[in-house]
Amino acid sequence: MVLVAALALAVVADILIFLTVEYGGKSSNFVGCFAYDAMLVGFECQGFSGSNIVSAWLNWPLWLVYAPMSAIFSIRALIIAVLVWFPILLFAFSDKKLGEQNNA
Repeated sequence: MVLVAALALAVVADILIFLTVEYGGKSSNFVGCFAYDAMLVGFECQGFSGSNIVSAWLNWPLWLVYAPMSAIFSIRALIIAVLVWFPILLFAFSDKKLGEQNNA
């Protein structure tokens, strides 16, 4: 449940970034996160420690779409697709099993 909540929070954060931060690359002294377009839309953070982790978290919802589309072309994309979808599939499977157990 925590991972699904983190995913939902990432979607909300992505929307807030689109609404509040000017789209496109920033200068090297920019601190914060922004959306960019390098063939595909993505998010990048800079200027603070942990910016790479926050960037990965912000891009997680996008990779849920991009990775399966790319998985047929690359083994790396297939592995990424499995990794990004694993928490959601795990939640759905455990929710189903707990529902069956409570009904029995």
